[in-house]
Amino acid sequence: MIAFLHTSKIHIDRFEKLVNSIDKNIPTKHFVNEEILELAITNGKTDSDAFKKQIDFIKEDNPKLIICTCSTFGEESDTLDNVFRIDRPIVQYIVNKFHKIGLVYTAISTKEISTNLLVETSRQLNKEIEIINCDCSEHWVHFVNGNQLEYETQIANSIKSLEDQVDVVFLAQASMVGAKNILLNFKKEIVSSPEYGVRQILHGK
Repeated sequence: MIAFLHTSKIHIDRFEKLVNSIDKNIPTKHFVNEEILELAITNGKTDSDAFKKQIDFIKEDNPKLIICTCSTFGEESDTLDNVFRIDRPIVQYIVNKFHKIGLVYTAISTKEISTNLLVETSRQLNKEIEIINCDCSEHWVHFVNGNQLEYETQIANSIKSLEDQVDVVFLAQASMVGAKNILLNFKKEIVSSPEYGVRQILHGK
């Protein structure tokens, strides 16, 4: 069984469909803890003890592996055995292929974590990168209020300004993936973590 830890229930259906598209015979179980992300945004840092407590609870079900779909808790995931962060595979792809990277985020708690991963990966691959930030935190309220379409539309509008500045646009959070579907005529590649991450993690196991 593959366990997923989400910080919003909106991700359950998306990731269930992703796994089924790869292998319909893989059993899954989804866990949701919205509070840990809310606290991270409010406090400006993650609560390691709360995260570990949630992971320990999930491990009581003896999953083959755990995938954390919240980028904010990527570094926390790195500290625990058999817990995979959803964004590492796509960041490895981005750094290997591109130089100027547009980093788009809506949860301010994600900015530092995603930046650290990009820099760490560039050092590992001995690749020079330039990060151009696109702060979409003003749109986070739409996600919190459950207005996903408005959330994605506003993100897409903000991304348009990056087209001539970057080689690739990285949607740092799984919740942002729908913005790609609005920017069908965007000239640069737009990437996100869910599909690429799940495929690479499952194939690796």
